[in-house]
Amino acid sequence: MYAGADLVVNTCGFIDEAVQESFDAIGKALSENGKVIVTGCLGAKKSASGTGFIEEVHPKVLAVTGSHATNEVMNAVHTHLPKPHDPFTDLVPPAGIKLTPRHYAYLKISQGCNHRCTFCIITSMRGDLVPRPVAEVMLEAENLFKSGVKELLVISQATSAYGVDVKYRTGFWNAKPFKTRMTDLVGAVGELAAQYGAWVCLHYVYPYPSVDEVIPMMAEGPFKGHVLPYLDVLFQHAHPEVLKCMKRPANAEKVLERVKAWRVICSDLTIRSTFIAGFPGETEEQF
Repeated sequence: MYAGADLVVNTCGFIDEAVQESFDAIGKALSENGKVIVTGCLGAKKSASGTGFIEEVHPKVLAVTGSHATNEVMNAVHTHLPKPHDPFTDLVPPAGIKLTPRHYAYLKISQGCNHRCTFCIITSMRGDLVPRPVAEVMLEAENLFKSGVKELLVISQATSAYGVDVKYRTGFWNAKPFKTRMTDLVGAVGELAAQYGAWVCLHYVYPYPSVDEVIPMMAEGPFKGHVLPYLDVLFQHAHPEVLKCMKRPANAEKVLERVKAWRVICSDLTIRSTFIAGFPGETEEQF
């Protein structure tokens, strides 16, 4: 069964019987073939010591990934098995084809938006929020840094909502699990930026609680100077009645309180924003 395979073993970690069955399948594949890459939900499990659950039982496996990790599985496969030549894609550089100058690039992390602001057409054109898998985002970020990019501009229609629609599902990068969540993503991209002497800039951020967790990365620690003290926050207005007409998910007073709290943590934080003047029904007083 396994002798002629190249191969991947899919696993289940939901119930004890399935876990044992998965371990048996991995052991049999190792004995018959010797080259095993493990994927599936069992790959996400950690042992009591915090190390890889599968590696403790079968240390000879070539790689372990979790579920929803198609790119990481294929990267692991092609590390040990030559990738067939594809004349349509092999001439495209690893960093892709970008139209920006060499020193900076955009990293899009999701598509669409869950908000229904009355002035915005994005949701009718692009639909609800759909995040890109973390492995796909991180691979693109790494390739961009390798190509010489020094400023990576993280963008989406709602950057701070990254992963909300998939309930912050766990993804995998370099055989390590991390959540589909803005805080985790910024930390991972910030770590990459530090390795390449580059920096990361965050655009189109709503003042969500997840942003509070990112501010300390800008102010201190290993990411200082690599996660820039800069946020692009689209306030659009400050009057509560106009915000209500806009269906904006924000209260002006609370937003200002949050910004003040951010600046206590990171005194040199710079905020760029946009505002809409002349919104239908807006009075001079509201303006």
